Amino acid sequence: MSNPIAIVTTENLPVSTQPCAGGGVRAFGLGEALRRSGAECVYFLLEAWRETMDPRAELPVVWYKPEDLHQRLRETDCRAVLFEQWQPMTFLRKPLDVPVIVDLPGPLMLEYRYRDPDNWLQHLTDKLYCLSRADYALCALPRQRGYYAAWLSWAGFEPGDDRLAVTPFCMHEMPRSRGGHVEDEPLIFWGGVFWPWQDRFDAFRTIVETLESCGRGQLVVLGAEANDPALPPEYRAYSGHHHVTWLGRYAFTEYAAELKRAAVAVDLAAPTEERRLSSDLRTGTALWAGAPCVAAPESPWAESIQTHNAGWVVPYQDTRALSAIMTEVAMERGDIVARRRGAAEISKLISSEDRIGELLAILKAPTLREKRPPALDQRSADAEARLRAMRDEIDLLRHQNERLSHDLNSIRSNPLFKLYKNTLGRLR
Repeated sequence: MSNPIAIVTTENLPVSTQPCAGGGVRAFGLGEALRRSGAECVYFLLEAWRETMDPRAELPVVWYKPEDLHQRLRETDCRAVLFEQWQPMTFLRKPLDVPVIVDLPGPLMLEYRYRDPDNWLQHLTDKLYCLSRADYALCALPRQRGYYAAWLSWAGFEPGDDRLAVTPFCMHEMPRSRGGHVEDEPLIFWGGVFWPWQDRFDAFRTIVETLESCGRGQLVVLGAEANDPALPPEYRAYSGHHHVTWLGRYAFTEYAAELKRAAVAVDLAAPTEERRLSSDLRTGTALWAGAPCVAAPESPWAESIQTHNAGWVVPYQDTRALSAIMTEVAMERGDIVARRRGAAEISKLISSEDRIGELLAILKAPTLREKRPPALDQRSADAEARLRAMRDEIDLLRHQNERLSHDLNSIRSNPLFKLYKNTLGRLR
């Protein structure tokens, strides 16, 4: 393979035998769409994922470790490098001499406000530093353009540069093998990672209570917390519920198979800025698999779901409307087959190469950008770290002072100390 396009990610891919995160789904979707269009591509995957790769997957792969990524890219003689998110760029010790494209499918910095608030400024400066070394950027939705245009401006891109392209979620074509209900009772799919900053519990509880009222239907939960196989605390009361089936984490192929069995998939969360700017890959994956979806109006898929009659759009707070929908599904009163046809129409769009048109236009003749330093530098993060260390030191001194004061008060209240003090006073 000569002068391929390198696709670098820290995630494993959907062809892995282990669960796959949204970043891996995104990278694989872009890579396979490029390969179907005739472009030569090679995936750069972390060495740690090597043992999880399905041996039947015949993919061009280069395995790397963070410390040798730059050398691996040079050895492969790539004509361009596409990074899935900006974090893998932190592995590079110096800039690359080929055009760099960074994919920004979701507002990661809004996640970091919840995920790692103590180091948020460090992540901010890391992101700006990485973006300052890029030549192009991708986002997944038109409504993300303004958000990322601001980030690129802070990273040194000129406001007039036409170097931000919209490249929606895409995947390979899904086999059309669904014919109708084959289960004893309708299955409602609830999948994905339980992120602590996403409030989904009211919708979950409403569905379970509705199924219990109807006396039929199963809520199939396929997912867990990001780094903890245990259920989040509020869900544990339902761990043995007879209308809930907990499946934990599955590999992507099995995840898709469960979606294909489901009557409907649900992806509802309380509206937040992170949700309004996200790509909602779990909804996209469900539609790609042919499952009708229940989504919120904020979802980027809401308009398509309504246009193609591929499910229902309901506000997260409207538990009454959600209950009515779940009653329809559980009692099989609604026309699920028609909504499944609508989902299949969206699935065809998701697998179309037209979705990567702007990316293909970049790759026809990518150019290096004149780099400028970012608006914030490492000194800002260092100053924040020093300030945090000073605060920690002050807290430690305050704690030590409280302990000393407590010890002194204990000594003063001791009868022997009082006797000693009185005796000393008389001797004087």
